[in-house]
Amino acid sequence: MLKQSSLALFKLYKFLKFQAFILFAFISTCTSFSIYGATTPSNACKDLYTATTKLVTGKDPQLTSTNIAKPKQGIAELDDLYGLCRIRMTDYKNEPPRGFIRNDYSRRQPLNADDSLLLTYAKDGYWHLYKTDSRHYYKKLNLGGGSVEPQWHPNDPDSLYLLSNNGGLSIYRYNVHTDSRDKVTDFTSVKAINGYANTSDIRDIWPTAARVWTKSEGSPSIDARYWGFQVETENFKPLGLITYDMQTNQILGVFDFKFDGNGIGRPDHVSMSPSGEYIVPSWHVPNDCRPNNRVGNKEEPCGLMVYTRDFEHGYGITSRGPHSDIAINTDGHDIIVISNYVTGYVEMHDLKTRKMTRLFSLYLGGSATAMHISGKAYNKPGWVLVSTYATKKQPQWWSNKIFAVELNRSPKIYNITHTYNVTKGYWSEPHAVVNKDFTKVIFNTNWLVPGEDIDVYMIELPNNAMR
Repeated sequence: MLKQSSLALFKLYKFLKFQAFILFAFISTCTSFSIYGATTPSNACKDLYTATTKLVTGKDPQLTSTNIAKPKQGIAELDDLYGLCRIRMTDYKNEPPRGFIRNDYSRRQPLNADDSLLLTYAKDGYWHLYKTDSRHYYKKLNLGGGSVEPQWHPNDPDSLYLLSNNGGLSIYRYNVHTDSRDKVTDFTSVKAINGYANTSDIRDIWPTAARVWTKSEGSPSIDARYWGFQVETENFKPLGLITYDMQTNQILGVFDFKFDGNGIGRPDHVSMSPSGEYIVPSWHVPNDCRPNNRVGNKEEPCGLMVYTRDFEHGYGITSRGPHSDIAINTDGHDIIVISNYVTGYVEMHDLKTRKMTRLFSLYLGGSATAMHISGKAYNKPGWVLVSTYATKKQPQWWSNKIFAVELNRSPKIYNITHTYNVTKGYWSEPHAVVNKDFTKVIFNTNWLVPGEDIDVYMIELPNNAMR
């Protein structure tokens, strides 16, 4: 009897274990976490690390030297202060791109599904690929312009999603090796539009609609199923917002600006949240919430806003459109991290609970800094990457630095590297971005020389460094 009971329990255990595996596989498929698993440092970096290599924690005030020689392309070496493996990935002066080569933005993932390819943007107006294993130039891509908003496919390392330049009424899938392009969405012929019976053409809502885009700073949901766009005329006049489900080919929500020549104005950018539950438009000047730094509401948006994807519910977060990015916390909630120059803090806002948490101060000893935020480490919930530039007055612990910030009150801070950058205009900003697993950091620098002598660098973290 005991033996039979033990056998029954063992069979039950195996059954439950199998069901757990199926559930995990289902969740992984639905959320499109990388099917390739965690990435590891390249052999070049692995040889530089030891079992005791750790990240430097805390608000470290050390400043980097100003006379470090510019690294050579492809050579792995340790950062002078924080001991992490740094590789200069590009050398635009001796490769096909001309003028400069750079990571596009902190809110766009430049590494493909298996981290084998690095997408960059050059002054020549083209997008270019580098191979991360060989750390050398691969090819120029014929994407159709500098504002096609390329987004890597979440699982296929060979594919990008694209729009037309400055937006259009289609989404394309592009093979980076063959340069083939297939239309996957036509907004003049979708399956359905929520709230508009028997309607399949976005022009039935806005007859002058000519483009949908995020204005180059948005991303789809993790699995690339849900997309958020602003809709405009051929002359860039704003018409409204939409959310789109690529899996069902349906427009799920419509927000009409009711443009009358003096309407609400176009957002600075718009993005879908990682889960796909929310669309997050951000208005900047002249649509700050004035006067008195009020916040927007569902019907009268201004500043940074959050809506459910059907636009049934919406609320304002801040009175201005700050630098920000949307990440995931350890509870699985969508979190937006912002540099709030009104309150003077870097803040995180939980889009579900609406709870705000201050992470650290922007103003120290009369100094201030500009920054960009990257929340693209979807496989490492609870962390964002911050890169700073243009410190005013005296240097502080955050000056010209790239560091990881825990999404928590009194957060843990990991120092990654200094930027070795002298900010001289937009193109020279570091725009650091993190990969899905928080094992690779990509950033731009002109290496202590003012101007546009800009190349792309990569920091590879040791295995299990982010704890």
